[in-house]
Amino acid sequence: MASLLDRLVQLKKLTRAQATELEKIIKTTHKREEEVILEKKIVSEDFLLDLKSKELKIPSRVVYPEDVSLLVLELIPEDSARYYQMIPLEKKANILEVGMVYPEDLKTKEALKFLARQAKFSYKIYLISLSNFEKLLRKYRGLKEEVVEALGELEVEKPKKAIGGEEVKRMAERAPISKIVAVMLRHAVDGGASDIHIEPTKTKLRVRYRTLGRLYSSLFLPITVHPSVVARVKILSELKIDETRIPQDGRFSAKMAGRRIDFRVSTFPTSAGEKVAIRILDPEKGFRPFERLGLEGRNFEAIKDSIQKPFGMILATGPTGSGKTTTLYAILRILNKEEVNV
Repeated sequence: MASLLDRLVQLKKLTRAQATELEKIIKTTHKREEEVILEKKIVSEDFLLDLKSKELKIPSRVVYPEDVSLLVLELIPEDSARYYQMIPLEKKANILEVGMVYPEDLKTKEALKFLARQAKFSYKIYLISLSNFEKLLRKYRGLKEEVVEALGELEVEKPKKAIGGEEVKRMAERAPISKIVAVMLRHAVDGGASDIHIEPTKTKLRVRYRTLGRLYSSLFLPITVHPSVVARVKILSELKIDETRIPQDGRFSAKMAGRRIDFRVSTFPTSAGEKVAIRILDPEKGFRPFERLGLEGRNFEAIKDSIQKPFGMILATGPTGSGKTTTLYAILRILNKEEVNV
């Protein structure tokens, strides 16, 4: 690729003499070409992004922070994102869309290859502007900052002795604990997670989200909040707070982003304490026409014929996130007629 300064001279955006002066600044300050071009306001950032996209033959994107899932961010650690100036944008199937400020940089590409091998995903690179990257980078602080703020309000200290059921219930109903659990749920729903796993270890309380069939560690809390967090989930699910030796199952609903979300809760004992698994059921995710499920040929016709029969049973099986609920909702929408009782 020709240098950006050379291309701007060809495009008559600056003279050769101006380009020579800018080259001197680049050498003495050790800044990148485009940094100096933007600082001197030779062209706009949008113009430079479009020019660089054409030169590198890499598509460019402008992405808003609210459109990036916190769970997708977990695929590239914050320190790597900051150092290499690359950030995950979206995950479709097993392809991670990654925004890069400097996709021409070989070290950045090698770093992404390494991360992709480790996490076992494929990727597609997009060019993004430096200002866009800096806005997106702040998103890493979202989940952790909200929880840290709540922990600061709580001022948790390790109890000197075991506390009873009533004390746990009292702590669970305190505002900071309620906020921590609410933040966990909201970020899971916003990020499109199918499950939340709250797991105690010897020293920490680990929170993992399942997205696209894989679990990702998203948060670590002080182990001292474990009884209160579990109790808060139990209160929401109407489970017995003081029963910690046997598994329990419950459910609750909450209104988020203007719609009702259902949560199925399972608790079970482990050697480190009670573990909680929360399944997220978002009815709106199932609202997809039957024709758009991706079924083809014989499979499509076989299910379509089976739906019309007044007898029999259709089994939907598969791993988490494979589309069982989406398929069943699509079928129910076909069956939900005046003459049929669903």
